[in-house]
Amino acid sequence: MTLVELLVAMAVFIVLGSSLVMFLRIGIDTWRIAEIRRESFERGQAILDQLTSDLRSLHPDPYHGDNGDVDVLCLSDYDVNSRQRLRFVRSLAGEMRHPITREAGSLTGAYADYDFENDAFESRQGVLLAPGGLQEVIYVFDPVPTNELLWRGVRSPVGGERSLFLDGNVYPEEGGLRHCRPFADGVLYLEYNFWGPDTSAWSGEGGMIPEWDSTRGEIDLGDGKFSIGSRHDPRDDIFPSRVQVILVLRPARAARFGRLRDEIDADDDEIVLDNTKNYPEASFPYVRIDSEWIRYTSIKGGKLLGCTRGVRGTEAIEHESGTPAVYGTSFSRVVRIPGSRDSRWSSK
Repeated sequence: MTLVELLVAMAVFIVLGSSLVMFLRIGIDTWRIAEIRRESFERGQAILDQLTSDLRSLHPDPYHGDNGDVDVLCLSDYDVNSRQRLRFVRSLAGEMRHPITREAGSLTGAYADYDFENDAFESRQGVLLAPGGLQEVIYVFDPVPTNELLWRGVRSPVGGERSLFLDGNVYPEEGGLRHCRPFADGVLYLEYNFWGPDTSAWSGEGGMIPEWDSTRGEIDLGDGKFSIGSRHDPRDDIFPSRVQVILVLRPARAARFGRLRDEIDADDDEIVLDNTKNYPEASFPYVRIDSEWIRYTSIKGGKLLGCTRGVRGTEAIEHESGTPAVYGTSFSRVVRIPGSRDSRWSSK
């Protein structure tokens, strides 16, 4: 072979090798993106399945407890960090098949609750109270604002001085949460919307309700909704027919977020990032910078355009250059409540 032929052959091999490396990179990037999405969808499905199971078992028949108050409630309000929390009473399925609750109430002198605290020991000792077929459920974020940890708590029997509907029983004086277990990590955002008697759509002027108070006398909604009601009278209690759940999960740790090229003020409506790959455009176009959620209309040339600042209950603030713009994988599900209950009294 001549030197020219060797050079030509080497050039061909270099071109073929470069093409192979390029295709391998594309394949690895595609696989990595697919794995990120698969992990997010599996996590989102597991979280929404548990929420759906609880909500579909929501118990809408209020009754009086020993203290005269209605013990069966459905409340959705906000914690001290302006993040939504949800509390309600559900019917307890499979009570006699559960390894702990099946022994509850079998002995006289019982005094302990099924509440995620020493339940196995209390069951062996025979001191668990009978659940009575009902269970209080709470979904609440970790008290530390920077944590993206969602907790789930339960308690049976319902009502009384140890009820989860009393904040003092959930939030002790020295941090942490009581009667709750970590349920999901990497939860960037969780929103509940409720379908009331006057609701016609989940968006716009449809009248969806972001907060709910089944008693119409426990939470001050501040907008006139459910303004007539009492904590003690079950005749005016009202339960939703449907609940919309919007869940946003942080992508896998392998995901790379774009960072601000320049610092931005609280009123800037264009945000320039050093990378906008994989940022959502069609549905749920939101990013979180520090503690502020921002909605945008489109992405062009590394810019987030048409930004609406301080959405999802946050405040528009200044951000320094280099701060990451966190995006998440969003899920939405509407859960029908089989036992919804309209009020017997007029709301006007």
